[in-house]
Amino acid sequence: MFPLPDVSTVRLCSLLLSIAFTAVFLVLWRGRGEDDHLLHWALSSALYTAVLLGFQLFTDTLPPWPGSLLFASLVGSNLLLISGARVFEGPRPFAAWMLLPLLGCALAYSAPFWLAAWGLPLPMPQAGRICGTLGLLAGVCLVGWVLLRGGGAGWRGRRIAGLAMLGYVPGYVVAILLEFDGAARLNAAALLPMLSDQLLLAVLYLGLLSMPGERAQQTLREAALRDPLTGAWNRAGLEAQRPGLVMAGAALILIDIDHFKSINDRHGHAAGDAVLASLAARAAALAAEQGGWLARLGGDEFVAVLPHASAEEGQLLARRMRGAVAAGGPGLPPYTVSLGLTMVAPGEAGLEHAMARADDRLYQAKALGRDQLAL
Repeated sequence: MFPLPDVSTVRLCSLLLSIAFTAVFLVLWRGRGEDDHLLHWALSSALYTAVLLGFQLFTDTLPPWPGSLLFASLVGSNLLLISGARVFEGPRPFAAWMLLPLLGCALAYSAPFWLAAWGLPLPMPQAGRICGTLGLLAGVCLVGWVLLRGGGAGWRGRRIAGLAMLGYVPGYVVAILLEFDGAARLNAAALLPMLSDQLLLAVLYLGLLSMPGERAQQTLREAALRDPLTGAWNRAGLEAQRPGLVMAGAALILIDIDHFKSINDRHGHAAGDAVLASLAARAAALAAEQGGWLARLGGDEFVAVLPHASAEEGQLLARRMRGAVAAGGPGLPPYTVSLGLTMVAPGEAGLEHAMARADDRLYQAKALGRDQLAL
């Protein structure tokens, strides 16, 4: 068996690790000043460094007010991990509920001192350390749970950080049990949470650091599936979405701009691009109302797939698309669209057959004089 190191040595290791990650976060933030989530994580690590120094100043005995401040600051350093994750995802960094674990931990440590001062026979300062550690344990569980339940870009790194935070729970639980066991176990009780640091602190921060890279990879993957001009799915994107789109009864609307070449010839390619972008934006918004997607098949041809729309809902939506085009838009030349509507038949494993039927109906709409919906 390896002998347990003393508390000061392990605290020094945690201190150096925190300083190193503070520097990493700050350097990254200085290089990418718009990524303010890195600043929050740097402040979290820096605050944890200050807390470790504070605990080193008060060895076995912590007076009520410094102790309350240190325990609350330790919770605050964890809450800054959440505020950074919130900034990374877009909402405001702080929420009112974040004050509760701060105040709760401070009160948990100081309450036994007040009760002892009022004559309640409590073993002091042991009772303060137990109650303060219970407050820390509650804060760690809360922060770990919030990190785990987050979604969006970077969710894998965020979950790694959440699991690392929850990995501190056993150390805090054993520390509380050892505190109940008496002063002889005091050093072991103080040692266990910082021993956890040696494994979990690096995992926690590396999980956070992986979130921007994960988001960048996701952005690149999605960009490869999107048409750069209109933002609609391209053919590869449509294929990637196919498992959620192909189902019996799904509506398929094929959309083609009438005389698009004439628009380019008469008004210029910039006007043609503006028409494509405007049509895609309007059609995609209308399709999204029915839980559907829009894809650009190429040139001036688009397809809207509505997995949960009935035939009647598909017809209504196609007419709304045609009406939105007829309403025109600022700076756009007048144009019309032809549309072909069909439904995915039972037993069809892909969109190919439905697409062919919609294409036939699109040609019917053009044969009828364009600016038509063919069913």
